[in-house]
Amino acid sequence: MKFKKLLLPSVVCLLLMFSGQGIAQGSYVKQVITANSGKFEYAPPYTDYVTLESYNPQTTQIYTFGTVFTQSAQNVLISGHFAFFTAQDSIVKYDLNTFQRISAIADSGLNLMAIYKGRLLVSKQYPVTQGYLEVLDTSNLSLLTTVTGISGDCGGITSSADTVYVAVNGGWMGTEGKLAIIDPSSWTLKTEVNFGHKAIGIFNLYRYNDKIISVNKTPYGVVDTGSITVYTPSTRGFNNVFLPKSVAAGSGIKDSLLYIGMNYGIGSINLNSLKIADTVIVKDPGSSVFTYIISSALDTLNGLIYANTGDYTHAGTCIVTSVKGDSITSYPTGISSDGIAIDIRKYGAGIEGDQAGEISARLYPNPVHERLNIIVSGNIHISTMKVIDISGREMMEVRPGMASTGRYEIPVQSLDPGVYYLIIMTTDGRIVKQFAVSAL
Repeated sequence: MKFKKLLLPSVVCLLLMFSGQGIAQGSYVKQVITANSGKFEYAPPYTDYVTLESYNPQTTQIYTFGTVFTQSAQNVLISGHFAFFTAQDSIVKYDLNTFQRISAIADSGLNLMAIYKGRLLVSKQYPVTQGYLEVLDTSNLSLLTTVTGISGDCGGITSSADTVYVAVNGGWMGTEGKLAIIDPSSWTLKTEVNFGHKAIGIFNLYRYNDKIISVNKTPYGVVDTGSITVYTPSTRGFNNVFLPKSVAAGSGIKDSLLYIGMNYGIGSINLNSLKIADTVIVKDPGSSVFTYIISSALDTLNGLIYANTGDYTHAGTCIVTSVKGDSITSYPTGISSDGIAIDIRKYGAGIEGDQAGEISARLYPNPVHERLNIIVSGNIHISTMKVIDISGREMMEVRPGMASTGRYEIPVQSLDPGVYYLIIMTTDGRIVKQFAVSAL
C-alpha cells in the first residue's frame, strides 16, 4: 500500500474543513475516494492501470489502496462503508473501512451508477447496443435484471417516489436528450420523454424539491453554449434552460445552488431563479495548455468542492475550494482522475448530544495544539472526561473530580491532527463538545 502524508498550510484550513456544517448535523467526511485511469495506452502490453485512492481531510493522508487491471475509470459510488467502481470492463466493490476488495465482475459499456432500494443500477454506453440499464445485487454484484427498450446510450440515474429516471444521451453521436422513466416494481421502461436537441449531451441527474434537474454537457466543438433541463414528474413538463457558457459535468447541489463545469472551471446556477449565480468558483486550471478539470465532487456538509485536475499524461492535483471560491488546499492524485466521491459517515453511536440540562462547557483554544482548556458552568462534579475520535474510538480518559473555578485542562499534544469529541460526564448528565487538533 502506497502512503503519503501532507500537512495543511494553516490552522485556518482546519477551521474551514472541520468546524462546518457536518459537525452540527451528526455526520462527517471520513475520506474522499478517487479512481485514477492512468495513462492512455493504445495497444498492449499495458503498463498503467486504474488505481484507487483515499484522501483523509482530517489527517491529510493519502492511501493508494487498490488496482483494477483495466484502462479507464468511469464512476465511483459510495453507499454506507462500501464503494463501487465502474472501470471500462469491470465493476468492483471495496470495503472502505478495511480497503479490502469484496467482489468484482466483468462487464462492458459501463458508465454511471446509483443505488435504489438496495439495488445497484448501472447505466451502459458504447459498445453496448441494447439493455442500457442493469440492475445488480449490491452484496455480490450478480445481475438481477436488465431494463430493455431504452433507445440509446445512458448516463446519470436518479429516483423520485417509486420511479427511476435515467438520462439518455445517445452517445457521442446523439443529437437530442431524453429521460427514460422506469417502473422499478417490474424494471420495465414506462416511457421516454424527449427533451429535444436543446438537451443534447444530457448527463448528470439530480433531485431538487419536486423536480428532476439534468446537466446537459456541451458537445465537443461547440463554444459557449450549454443547458440544464428542469423536469416536473407530476406534469411531465420540462424546461430547457439555455446557458451562454460551455457546460461540463455536475459536482452536486447544496441549498438552492447547482455546481457544474462552466467554461473549463466550475460555476453555479440558482435553481430557484434558473440564473447563473457565479461563473467562476473554481478557475480554469489551464485548458490553454491542456490541463483540465477531469472530475469533481461537492462536499455538501462542509461546503467544499473537490476538483481533480490534470492533463491525462502526468500525475494530477485535486484542488479543494469552498463553495464561495476560497482556495482551501490541494493534494496530489494519479493520472486521469476520472472518478471521485465523498465518503460521508455518521458519528459513532453514543457520541452526539448534550444531556446535562442547563450546564454548559466552553473549550479553548480551538483548534488546539498542546493543551485544551475547558470551562464548565457552575461548581459540579465531573466523573470522567473522554476524548473520542470521529469514528467513535476512545483516545483518552481523565478523572478530574471537582474544580472550584470550573476550569480544567487536558494535554492533547499526543493526538494526531484532526477532529475529536470531548465527552464530559457530570452528576447531572453528559456534555459533548467538538474540537480540532492542529498540526502546528
